Amino acid sequence: MIYYTNYNGHDYDVNGRKHIDSTIYTFDIETSSYLILDGKTYPAIKYDEMSDEDKEKCIKQSNMYIWMFGINDIVYYGRTWNDLKIFLDKIEKNSSNRKILFIHNFAFEFHYMKSYFNFKNVFARKSRKVISAEFSDYNMEIRCSYMMSNCGLKYLPDLFGLPTQKMVGDLDYTKIRTSVTKLSEKEMKYCENDCLVLYYYIKRELETYERNDKIPKTSTGHVRRELMNIVMHDASYRRRVKRSVNTNPLVYNRLVEAFIGGYTHASWVYADEIIEDVDSWDFTSSYPYVLVTHRYPAGKFKLCNIKRVEQMNRNICYMLVVKFRNIKSKYYNNFISSSKCRYTEKAKYDNGRLISAEELEITLTDVDFYLILDSYDCDYEIEECWYTSYNYLPLPFINFVLEKYVNKTKFKNVVGKELEYQKEKNKFNSLYGMSVTNNIRDNVIFDNETKQWREEPISDDDIIDKLKNEENKGFMSFAWGVWVTAYARNNLIRNIMKLDDYLVYS
Repeated sequence: MIYYTNYNGHDYDVNGRKHIDSTIYTFDIETSSYLILDGKTYPAIKYDEMSDEDKEKCIKQSNMYIWMFGINDIVYYGRTWNDLKIFLDKIEKNSSNRKILFIHNFAFEFHYMKSYFNFKNVFARKSRKVISAEFSDYNMEIRCSYMMSNCGLKYLPDLFGLPTQKMVGDLDYTKIRTSVTKLSEKEMKYCENDCLVLYYYIKRELETYERNDKIPKTSTGHVRRELMNIVMHDASYRRRVKRSVNTNPLVYNRLVEAFIGGYTHASWVYADEIIEDVDSWDFTSSYPYVLVTHRYPAGKFKLCNIKRVEQMNRNICYMLVVKFRNIKSKYYNNFISSSKCRYTEKAKYDNGRLISAEELEITLTDVDFYLILDSYDCDYEIEECWYTSYNYLPLPFINFVLEKYVNKTKFKNVVGKELEYQKEKNKFNSLYGMSVTNNIRDNVIFDNETKQWREEPISDDDIIDKLKNEENKGFMSFAWGVWVTAYARNNLIRNIMKLDDYLVYS
């Protein structure tokens, strides 16, 4: 690595009407965590050895002791934030054009950088989960390459066939270091290598996207863009999607309430035990499978007066708000998540999963409602029932999913096609993420003055505007995503019910 004061500028090209600097800029930091107790400093690893009293008294601290800044395949370094400001001034003087800086897991670096730099246009889906931001004082946008790849830095070389590997085990993270700590040549090489891995990854992405500002900001963006190019001029597809996008904000809120993710849980029967000779099974491509084989909400939801399951038609799609009374699980494994209940009374839980309750209220898809009736003894009252038609997803979308599966499969275990396989596998795995993406979220705001995050709920008017925008785009319906997880979870849980006595973990 080269000390930052030795930077004397670099050559670069400018692309597009936005005058994007073509240089691949990368950045990383190394930090040290430690504890202060009664005026003495201890490595963070000592925390677990402390008494409860000392844990309460100790002050947790962390500092950056070296930063690395890659300009293509040349990596510069400095030891303080002031060093970095001087270095960024030099780069800005060399290139005043718009620059893209890539940081792997930007949320981590942002936690430190926000105290020393001002930012604008901070984009985050949740507080502290930063996807991108711009320096206020430099013409430079920072993007999170972890969000782009959905892959840890140490796995990037194998997944993308990069000519370098992340070095593992060459930096002792238990040691306390500061900006004046002398680093060995081996430690410096470790630091340098992280930027080089990222450089070669971005270079690989540029084989597809050609410009660094064109690389999608999220891993689902790759496959989303590909599907968009297929369907954007398909009037029949867009009509189908428009019919299934619900612009009623109440319905939208019910869909958000009804959305539940996967099922991950240990059976309490075997918890805290070491179990030997355990077999395991897995669904192959569970989410893509239900995308192409199951039916989904195909129209606008409307209210109806259904009060009992006997009144429901299995060929009609329902979304329900249900009050359960005297509910109790029939199985050792329990399936209702306490976090999804609107409220509960006198409930008993199995690590967040509901065993029993005198009363609870919850919003459900019809798939989940049928499942609860089969897995719990209960009385119930349907307080709201929304219905619409069921239909398979549009044929272009189904064909797209199948094409991704074929592409992934044909390269599997083929010598010389490892990179093609990983790329297609990543796209295939992103299909689920794309199908459950909810673009209507609370406003996540970072305040440069206070350095604090806040989330502001969006109004019904904002929800309506955004839903109408989704309807006009005619790309995908969030309602599809709600049923994707419901179907996949149903397939899993019904097998758990068959294996109830013997299931250790799912």
